[in-house]
Amino acid sequence: MGNYLSCTLSAGSGGGSGGVRVIVPGGEVRHLEGLVNAAELMLDTPGHFLVNSRSMQVGRRFAALSADEDLEMGNVYVMMPMKRLNSVVTAADMGILLLAANKKFRRVSGGNSRVLPESSSSSSPENPPAGQELDEVDDDAPMTTAMVMEMGGV
Repeated sequence: MGNYLSCTLSAGSGGGSGGVRVIVPGGEVRHLEGLVNAAELMLDTPGHFLVNSRSMQVGRRFAALSADEDLEMGNVYVMMPMKRLNSVVTAADMGILLLAANKKFRRVSGGNSRVLPESSSSSSPENPPAGQELDEVDDDAPMTTAMVMEMGGV
């Protein structure tokens, strides 16, 4: 009379873990079903390597998957440029992961829109309020650790 503990993976225990998610260089998240090999994805995006997001820690080197490795169901993987292969993970890398994973932070297409206060006596179309517009934000500026922490607390 004892308890038996199985070490096998259960297939599809709900929660959307029935596939693999891959964040590609453009920030798009691809959902893949079935058995996927790392080499297949690396052939689709030449000049990039694949990393399991669970292995990414700020200050540690990227742990690239070998081409013959199969991707594990339910995990999230990231395609990184080959020039970053021997570098360490930065807070900006983690911020990119956060932005890609959280759709509410994604940039809305058609960057011509302005965000203005509902009612303001001092602002008019000729005299807009001070501040940066979406078109003026530098997308290539590195993300600081404080920015990542601020977004994570939302």
